[in-house]
Amino acid sequence: MSSQYTRTQQFVNFMQKIVFLHIVLFIMRLFYFSLEKLIRKDKRIALFFLTEKHYFDNSRYLFEYMREKNDFNSILFTSHKSLYRELNEKFPGEVVYAWSLKGFFLFLRSKNIILSYGISAAAFKPYYLHEKCKNIIYLGHGTPMKKMGLQTPVWRKYGKERQLQKYTYMVGGSPLEQMIHAAGFNIDMNNVWVSGLPRNDYLLEDISLNPDLLVANPILDRKIILYAPTWREEGHKTHFFPFEDFDAKNLSAFLEKEDAYILVRGHKEDIKRNSVEKTHDFFAIDRVIKADQDRFEDVYQLLPYVDVLITDYSSLWIDFLLLDRPIIYLPYDLEEYREYKGFFIDFEENTPGAKPSSQKEFITHLHRYFDKPQTHAKWRKKIRDMYHTYQDADSCERVFQEIRKLNQ
Repeated sequence: MSSQYTRTQQFVNFMQKIVFLHIVLFIMRLFYFSLEKLIRKDKRIALFFLTEKHYFDNSRYLFEYMREKNDFNSILFTSHKSLYRELNEKFPGEVVYAWSLKGFFLFLRSKNIILSYGISAAAFKPYYLHEKCKNIIYLGHGTPMKKMGLQTPVWRKYGKERQLQKYTYMVGGSPLEQMIHAAGFNIDMNNVWVSGLPRNDYLLEDISLNPDLLVANPILDRKIILYAPTWREEGHKTHFFPFEDFDAKNLSAFLEKEDAYILVRGHKEDIKRNSVEKTHDFFAIDRVIKADQDRFEDVYQLLPYVDVLITDYSSLWIDFLLLDRPIIYLPYDLEEYREYKGFFIDFEENTPGAKPSSQKEFITHLHRYFDKPQTHAKWRKKIRDMYHTYQDADSCERVFQEIRKLNQ
């Protein structure tokens, strides 16, 4: 909001938006509930509702698996025209544009809605996903250790929880995640399937290196460090390389000596909102490269090429454990993050990797992990077993079988 408003005016404007959105969602809920009761549902349709502008994550991998099984009429459903054109070239006849009459009637006929993104009910405009009319199956996009949904202050403020999308079923990787999802989204634990996440099948396949990615990015044949922090919904902006002793020349010399590259991947919400603290001109270093979704659309295609992951509270590291490679954590704002977001389990004890507080320590740990990648391997295994009940490439099959049971 503009700084010309007083804090009271800003609060009033914010509350007006909240109230307006509540009214809109209430009307949409009634409208779709009444309309859907008149339409006979087709249980053989699996409608993959893509709310993002990219084709990636759990929805991608489960869709491609289910279309090959051919038990369901699996359809990609998007409101983004450019994504619709892109996917229609790849999967002709299997993609429907949401803002169309065909899309409207398809939505009403569909019993099974499958999605990976969309915590707010407003994310599905012009549609409303009514849990009493459809099987709303949430694949998720992050295996959490941090609090989620209703467990966080941001979703309990000002009645905002009324905007939270209700799911019929959710997917998780372990009993721990089952409890976290149940608490965060007010869902029966029995309706959270401990199946593993579809996207992790790709990491665990015998051949998971995408050769096209290497052709387009020859640097992936070198030592690769992926720097991927989480999105900070509140608090200060994301701060990359948060070291008081940051020295671009020194970091550059280390990367040259190791023949290594750091790929910096900001969270998609940081990129969208331009909420990155630009304290250092780190992109001036030749071997520090921007690696957002425009270059690497799906981070899971990139992970097999990564030798060391750098993160903070992002759930990406939990899936990266399946590759048994080193992780460095940079929780520079841990106390602030703990206060407004919070964790279900102790952060320090359950993050199996080095936590440097200076660039000197950072480089020391990188050097050690390059030389001895099995450093902290036992610790990683302990946490990996806690988060991943299944460590195979069969998660898509388990989710598929659960969906089949719903429609028999």
